[in-house]
Amino acid sequence: MDRRQFIVGTLAAGTAASLLPTALPAAVSTGDKPRVRRSVMTMKADDPFFADYAKAITAMHELEKTSPSDPRTWRNQALVHLQHCPHGAEDFVHWHRYYLTYFEQICAQFSGNPDFTLPYWDWSYGTGIIPDPFYDVPALNVTYWKDRSDAQSDNWGPDEVTTVGIRILPRGSGVQEGSKGGAFTAATLEGILANTVFDNFTKSLEGTPHNTGHVVVGGTQGHMGDGMSPLDPIFWLHHCMVDRMWAAWQARGNATPPLDKNYSNQFVDGQGKPVTGITSAGSLNYPALGYIYDGITPPAQSVLTASARRLSGSAASKPVAASTQPVAFNGSAVTTIGLDTPAGAPRSLEAAAPGGRLLADVAVGSAPTLSPLLVNVFVNKPDATAETPYTDPHFVGTFSFFGGHRNHAMPLNFVLDLTKVAGQLTADGSDPTLQFVPVYVQPVAGTPPAFTIRSVRILRG
Repeated sequence: MDRRQFIVGTLAAGTAASLLPTALPAAVSTGDKPRVRRSVMTMKADDPFFADYAKAITAMHELEKTSPSDPRTWRNQALVHLQHCPHGAEDFVHWHRYYLTYFEQICAQFSGNPDFTLPYWDWSYGTGIIPDPFYDVPALNVTYWKDRSDAQSDNWGPDEVTTVGIRILPRGSGVQEGSKGGAFTAATLEGILANTVFDNFTKSLEGTPHNTGHVVVGGTQGHMGDGMSPLDPIFWLHHCMVDRMWAAWQARGNATPPLDKNYSNQFVDGQGKPVTGITSAGSLNYPALGYIYDGITPPAQSVLTASARRLSGSAASKPVAASTQPVAFNGSAVTTIGLDTPAGAPRSLEAAAPGGRLLADVAVGSAPTLSPLLVNVFVNKPDATAETPYTDPHFVGTFSFFGGHRNHAMPLNFVLDLTKVAGQLTADGSDPTLQFVPVYVQPVAGTPPAFTIRSVRILRG
């Protein structure tokens, strides 16, 4: 299919807007045109992708029976994630881009389709359901395979991962439904993309839709909830959407820091050969890796390869308001934190950043592991409960904990967009407050999860 046929859609809803340019982006070398990753949400059930993906997954399981040491088996590909993935780390998006790229090559090999291309699961489309074929086609349904996840890696944590092949998100149920869905709306995704500082962008992306997607699908027992999450076929489409968000952010002219990570021998190609000589810097230019996304015109090569600072001045600037001491969050109750504004500063956050953006940087201590907990955040909403909808005008955003955080540096930082609620503040001159509301995707067994909110800073974005 010629690129002229692909319609530019908005990130939020996939609606038609304009045609992609017919010329290939400058970043692509002469030769084959890049493959186009499409939205799985608009695919028909008989789209060839589903059959190709099922064939590849089946072949990778069969290979495990005959050659269990082959790095291309379904289990061994999941072990790559457990052993090497960086979560809560600065190269979260860099590493996962390569992971998807080489997994695509393996699927191309086993499906017999050299043009095999992963689609992305657009959480903001409709209610954000997982498409029916992932329940109706046995090979795409995680319950079919009875894969074991009994594995441990120091990269992930000291304990063995013991999840099972289930999804707690029922067929036909969307991730946006109920008070749990604020992480996936078009407005939330736009707020993430509006960050021009890489550090703020990636923390928002990982802590909100990425983490919450894992928790909402896998819960405390399903594979998606922990380090062996690639055992669930939907994992790869979930991360394609994460990668698409990064590509969309780059398309707005934002430069990514190349960092200095080396990923040699962490991945294998379609023939099972170890991949060497790849670095975090090489992941920035995704068209050069052989693919683009529908609805996104890649930026010029100068943007894709530009060096950026990890933090901008705004990320390290003096807070507009901040909490003054650590606060314990108990998962059985709403936690309210008061924010102090500097002497002489405007009491209104809206007045503190007129016409600009405001971000809440939430730093937490030791995170709960395998928790069915999401945290909804509101501003000046003392009566907020787990049932308060994300459509409430005081709603700020959501963050959650994915199991991989257990073994990474503390404190963790979650970045939420306050801009849209800057006007929802007290009118009596008092300092604003934030409410942290526990919301569960599953009933809690035993003691509710708890953690410490070390600080909250309100920054100009």
